[in-house]
Amino acid sequence: MIINHSNKFIFFANRKTASTSTAIALSSSCNRKDVITPLGRDEKIRRELGYQGPTNYIPWWNKINYFAIKAKCKLQKKGVSRYLKSIGLHTHIEATTALSKNYISASTFESYYSFCFIRNPWDHALSQFFELKKDQKRHKDLDLDTFINDGLLENFATSCRSIYSHKGTILVNHLYHYEQLQEAIENLFNDLNLAGNPQLPKAKSTLRTDKRPYKEILNSNQKDAIERIFYQEVEWGKYQF
Repeated sequence: MIINHSNKFIFFANRKTASTSTAIALSSSCNRKDVITPLGRDEKIRRELGYQGPTNYIPWWNKINYFAIKAKCKLQKKGVSRYLKSIGLHTHIEATTALSKNYISASTFESYYSFCFIRNPWDHALSQFFELKKDQKRHKDLDLDTFINDGLLENFATSCRSIYSHKGTILVNHLYHYEQLQEAIENLFNDLNLAGNPQLPKAKSTLRTDKRPYKEILNSNQKDAIERIFYQEVEWGKYQF
């Protein structure tokens, strides 16, 4: 996520919507006074482009915990990212969580332009399915019907939806379409008068192995089940199969 104070915008990063590339492009308009969450291994891309990197994502009252966690993980030779999620802002944090923990003040949230991206639900579902399939230890035998009907897709849809909405109400000012991502970013740079480079870099572009259109993969039962699970996204984004 990104909170740009000089241009007064908040970017909430939805899952499987090129949020890494979007965050990198938007960070070209940021400085050290803004809030930028880490991107893990893709931080290398942002660094090579010379854009502002992670900053101010741990609130001052959790700084002691932050340094303690970093020291412990270093001793145990463990990754630190998942532990930091409990004490600060992170890439896919929900708006309600950020507000309830006072990581974002209500006044800031109300006065800044907040936005997020949503994706065609049928394509979104398949993108998540193929990412899970890359984990051969946990999901080697996972088939599409099981993924759709046994709770995995429902959990994914709920986790995505909770980033930018709550109990059926959209919390951000605008939901942009992933399908017009580059155009949307360019419009944001123009509308918000952002400095920097709106060109999206390539990041995490090799996760999906089956590149066929979703209409060639899904049968009618699968199509209907996905539509039921993502009914709110279908409505909000005016998506059609």
